[in-house]
Amino acid sequence: MILKKWKCSIKDYPTEIKVSDKRRAVWYKLGDTIPKKYVISTIDKEGFFIDDKGNRILKNVKTAGKPKMLTINAQKIYVGIHHSVRSKIVNELHALFNEEFKKQLPAKIELGENKIMIGLHFQDVYTNKLPDLDNLANLFVKCGVDCLTTVNNPNQMTVLSTTHKLGILPDDKMAFIPHIYCEFTDVKDVKDRRLDFHIYLVTPDFNLGQVLESTLKSA
Repeated sequence: MILKKWKCSIKDYPTEIKVSDKRRAVWYKLGDTIPKKYVISTIDKEGFFIDDKGNRILKNVKTAGKPKMLTINAQKIYVGIHHSVRSKIVNELHALFNEEFKKQLPAKIELGENKIMIGLHFQDVYTNKLPDLDNLANLFVKCGVDCLTTVNNPNQMTVLSTTHKLGILPDDKMAFIPHIYCEFTDVKDVKDRRLDFHIYLVTPDFNLGQVLESTLKSA
């Protein structure tokens, strides 16, 4: 049985994080395949191709000098990027949840013998650029739940003795949070983009699978 519910809505939630202000320029050099539109006459002393005006030929024309954005995709973030970039993404999500939870949720949720169910509902204009739901939700679940819990070791404090952890829940172990679900709804207007972070207080015998089965039988 669901005993109580809280919701934190984050409008225009991020699907990308800026990891650098400007991307460095990359030029074509010896060994690269040069687009046919360039007239190549020579290379400079460092091995870079130069055009008929003596300028190095820019390889990343569309991105050089522009901010580098990284899609929040757990599959790519945990496999193919430097740990410092991964930390930046996680820290930004921690900061976002910390700020919104303090505004929209109670300072503490008393469980007693009861348990917690977490639900994330992403509402966005669907495009092929969006990652799969599991890859998108993974980091939001992890960072959101992190912010709900209590500091339990010194490594979770910064040098300024601050933390993103709010202590709303005692811990994130399965003994306290045995239920987590995620869902996605396609919306038609970008102004309707939001992430709803649900927290449910449920009885110890609550079973989400049984709830879904009972709904199916009654249909």
